[in-house]
Amino acid sequence: MATRAIRTFRRLEGLFCVYKPPGVHWKLVRDRIERCILEGVNDTPSLPLPHAVQLLTEGGGSKGPTELTLSAASLPALAAHPLVRGPEFRRIKVGVGHRLDASSSGVLVIGVGHGNKPLNDLYQTRVTRDYTLDGKFGIATDDFSHTGRIVERSTYDHITRDKLEKVLAMLQGANQKALLM
Repeated sequence: MATRAIRTFRRLEGLFCVYKPPGVHWKLVRDRIERCILEGVNDTPSLPLPHAVQLLTEGGGSKGPTELTLSAASLPALAAHPLVRGPEFRRIKVGVGHRLDASSSGVLVIGVGHGNKPLNDLYQTRVTRDYTLDGKFGIATDDFSHTGRIVERSTYDHITRDKLEKVLAMLQGANQKALLM
């Protein structure tokens, strides 16, 4: 007879989306989801402990200290106790459809159980992506990120909206051309 926890564990499969904030690695998000699922399944009530018959000895009867009497007792089998054997479920397959680096934010597609099978197809397809960039004109950093050490400062009065829109149009055209290729 399958317990409620086992039935719940077997039904855990599918895909869902989760938001990954910036500054958090995608592996940490996946590991946290796996840990929460396992804790939830392991917290479901389990079957009562099985009982085992044990023979108990009692010494020192009325006929002297050498006489032993045996009595049978039904005691719970502590080997099956959750504090002894540990959690019933220790691993569940949780996969991520695509990866976002630590500084990016966005939607992660998470697969659980048999839901991991379509994740490979999702990873191979070129789904539509939308990028939003933040930047500051007149500052250059050593690793080209906002957290890098500033290595150069410059004026940016020569940048106009028309010049910026021309550069952005060229970048967009190059990306569309690469997408068609």
